[in-house]
Amino acid sequence: MRRSLFLAGSALATLVLAGTSVVLLQRELGARTQVGTDEPVILDVAPGESPAQIAKRLEEAGIIRSARVLLALSRWRGADRVFRYGRHEFKGSLTADDVLIELARTPRPVIRVTIPEGLTWREIGTLLETAGAVSAADYQTVVCGQDFRREAGAPQTADCAEGFLFPDTYDLAPGMSARQIADIQLRRFRAVAAPLASALGPTQTTTLADQNGPDASERLWALLTVASIIEKETAAAAERPLVAAVIYNRLRLGMPLQMDPTVIYGVVASGQPWDGNLTRHHLETPTPYNTYTRRELPPGPICNPGIASLRAALAPADVPFLYFVARGGDGSHEFNTNLADHNRAVQRFQIR
Repeated sequence: MRRSLFLAGSALATLVLAGTSVVLLQRELGARTQVGTDEPVILDVAPGESPAQIAKRLEEAGIIRSARVLLALSRWRGADRVFRYGRHEFKGSLTADDVLIELARTPRPVIRVTIPEGLTWREIGTLLETAGAVSAADYQTVVCGQDFRREAGAPQTADCAEGFLFPDTYDLAPGMSARQIADIQLRRFRAVAAPLASALGPTQTTTLADQNGPDASERLWALLTVASIIEKETAAAAERPLVAAVIYNRLRLGMPLQMDPTVIYGVVASGQPWDGNLTRHHLETPTPYNTYTRRELPPGPICNPGIASLRAALAPADVPFLYFVARGGDGSHEFNTNLADHNRAVQRFQIR
């Protein structure tokens, strides 16, 4: 009996203490803590930073009175699980509840980077460095590293994860690493582009399987390669399915693709001097990407294509074209089915 009374008393004491703690926490939520200036106080929360580290920095910045109390409040409310990394602003007279709400809010982007369609991983690295996000060297280390290539699904023969770095506008938080940025691009690719591989029609499936094998990941790799060539050959929406048709028609006939952008990619990748002028020497120098000297697809994508070029690779126009040439200043092309007409077009638009 005495033991039962003791246990009951202990339970009651525990409830009283718990109730007291809740009251104190609720009181703290309503207590105001004055930020030391009327100007906004900025706190950049880095990816991976723990709630304890964030609370300590808030206390040091004078935004809260006690890191320990805020941490207890956040755990009691479950708010510590929804803190968002990025830039947060605090101003004026705030309650602890106000602080927790701000930390859970999606912060304003610190660095907004738009990666256009058709850039290579090298060009993306330079763009990110110019934007102040990460260094181009760090980005190269990640996207060409074995771990990231394996996670992306690139074949073992691929040097880098070209093709999987989806072009889009990204909001980047301060302190993000090159790996975190590449992971965001890969997640975007998987959400938007990867499902398209299951939509391959029978003609494209057969053609790409002949090129890269019957496995779904191999077909996706080949599809990305076709889309990357389309991306580099034309920016005109109406022409993308026509360029796709030329690629598939030539592959089926065993003709070399003879696409200049693939040659240029091979020149840059091999470390040869490149001044922007494609010469006969370049066209005659064998590289894995020289589609003048080889009769199949290059070994991988030559850029990171956008969704429009991927859709064109999935749905080429039903036309017999085998040739096309740029008309000139407007960026459009003339398409032909035979070499004689193509040569006349070259004479008219290029040699002139």
